[in-house]
Amino acid sequence: MLLAARTAAVLTAVTSLVAVAPLGTAGAVTPPNPDVAAAPPDGPPGPEGPMRKNGACVVGGVLPNSDLAKTPPPLTALQIEQAHKFSTGAGVIVAVIDTGVRPQPRLPGMIAGGDYVDPASGANGFEDCEGHGTIVAGIIGAAPAPTDGLIGVAPNAQILAIRQTSLAYMPENQSSNPDDPNQSRTAGDIRTLARAIVHAANMGARVINISVVSCVKVTTPIDQAMLGGALKYATEVKDALVVAAAGNVNSAVDSGAGNQNCKSNPDADPTRPDDPRNWGGVTVVSTPSWFDDLVLSVGFVSPEGARAENTMSGPWVDVAAPGSGIVSLSSSGEGVINGVPGEEAGLVPIAGTSFAAAYVSGTAALLRSRFPQMSAREVATRIITTAHAPARGVDNAVGRGLIDPVAALTYDIPVDGAPEVTVQAAELSLPAPPPPPDSAPKWTAAIVIGALSALVVAVLIVVAATGVRRRQ
Repeated sequence: MLLAARTAAVLTAVTSLVAVAPLGTAGAVTPPNPDVAAAPPDGPPGPEGPMRKNGACVVGGVLPNSDLAKTPPPLTALQIEQAHKFSTGAGVIVAVIDTGVRPQPRLPGMIAGGDYVDPASGANGFEDCEGHGTIVAGIIGAAPAPTDGLIGVAPNAQILAIRQTSLAYMPENQSSNPDDPNQSRTAGDIRTLARAIVHAANMGARVINISVVSCVKVTTPIDQAMLGGALKYATEVKDALVVAAAGNVNSAVDSGAGNQNCKSNPDADPTRPDDPRNWGGVTVVSTPSWFDDLVLSVGFVSPEGARAENTMSGPWVDVAAPGSGIVSLSSSGEGVINGVPGEEAGLVPIAGTSFAAAYVSGTAALLRSRFPQMSAREVATRIITTAHAPARGVDNAVGRGLIDPVAALTYDIPVDGAPEVTVQAAELSLPAPPPPPDSAPKWTAAIVIGALSALVVAVLIVVAATGVRRRQ
């Protein structure tokens, strides 16, 4: 009977995933096709079941020999000071669905969005045991201070803080059936993420940053219909732009980001026009990023634009942003940090796709403030289209390439209809290249000048010859 029950549970899980994204050959997936009707109802934030604190909270610090008075390298690379001449994100609410956000003077006007981990604490999203969400929020919206070079990408945006996960907490009751992937903690995290997305959208978030990642093997599928419905609701019903971290392949990188069972997928295959980004080769799904048409997925590069070896590859990655050289706010409630506790003693630099996603969310807030009439999809298309493409045009690690906030804010990019949030849709929106210069006028001028020159030379020869004959 137990074997039969387990078999039925696994079959149910597979059937559920097929409803979201039909599986082809073994180990292959196609982009999901979610149904907004599957979105969960909005309600009071809280976990699926009782949680207990299972670990101590951590606080980041400053790495040795750091000069925090300097502008952080990512801000220089993205020309944020220049971008602020056009927008600072005023009037835009950015939801940070993460490990919570610690309130502090440099995040004025923060909004309490709820707690899906420990609502009994009363923090309502304003507690951050890992410091991860506070770092993300600082990148997006930190106000400047005379003590250091940090400023948020959108310093006048409002942060909506939602604690959706915490590695310091564990479910009190473990799964009664360990062979059912839908009873795992990852599945529970996906379901609470769906509820948090609906809640954030209903609270007026124009941009929703999700820097917590769950990775799921294609061979061990989890029912994600609820998450797909939530994303479709946020994007299409509430017109919110969802920005998500692509994921990291090294658990020592970006350790506060949640599930770290992430492995890179094969790169794009230009020889397969029927599957140019190689969905058929996917072995591990990064969620929520894999909901390709609804999520702006972000990979991680250095401030100089070099691809990071730890960024997770997949056909859903749209753009990249700096994910190292990070300086942001401390979860102690004051001061700035550039290091977090490592797996061993001491601090390590802050790095990962979580923070790259925050730079993109900040850029989206700038755009939504400058162009309030633009839809979420139009904003995504503008960000993708103005990115600096890699040599092959599209790459499964960095998508269309490094974002360019100034170009996104200033270029004249015609966008028609409701484009998909994908690299391909943005490419279709590129302005037509200017026609090649008309060379006919140049050739005509050259011929006329040549003819006149020849005539002048001929006249000079005749005049010279006549003068010689007269002297004789």
